[in-house]
Amino acid sequence: MKKTILSLCLLLLLTNSCQKRSSELDEIIVECYDKTYQEAGYDMKSIIDDYEKELVKKGILKDTTGKSYLEVLQKISSDKDFRITVQSFTEYDPFFKVDNETKLAIFQCENRMIESLKEKDPKWRTLSNPTDSAGNMGNPKLGYVSLMENMSDEDLNSYYFRLKMFHIFDGVNSQFRDRSSMPAKAAD
Repeated sequence: MKKTILSLCLLLLLTNSCQKRSSELDEIIVECYDKTYQEAGYDMKSIIDDYEKELVKKGILKDTTGKSYLEVLQKISSDKDFRITVQSFTEYDPFFKVDNETKLAIFQCENRMIESLKEKDPKWRTLSNPTDSAGNMGNPKLGYVSLMENMSDEDLNSYYFRLKMFHIFDGVNSQFRDRSSMPAKAAD
């Protein structure tokens, strides 16, 4: 299960990250997350910054660089018993605090932006198809290598990259060893 979740998150991250400029990655945060969450009273960039500080403080991340995130990703893929023992990102993430209509609006916006990027750059179409993407994304180690080869420092330091990494980290958070501890759905 852990490998499946990790593989899917890596595929999504790779699909949404391999490009020349990080501004396109952070454009997803600005256009989809910030605009929608601000209406509900949340500042997504501040939330990402706060959780990142917590991960550094607790020693999960060495520092705030994208390379540090990739080191944790490598630990996750190489050690099946690796667990993150800090509070999960779900405690910070507004996604678990907003109604389903807001969640749907974010999902649809992100999907539209990704589809738009696919039209602009053929690389996105290739990366969207796991059977055609560089390396087999069913293998987390190959996914890690692919991220290292394809992402610039700007990509690795983008808010979008960090957000998607937090979702991967939650997949190995010791808080979720028992599925009954998963966050409840927000009320409509």
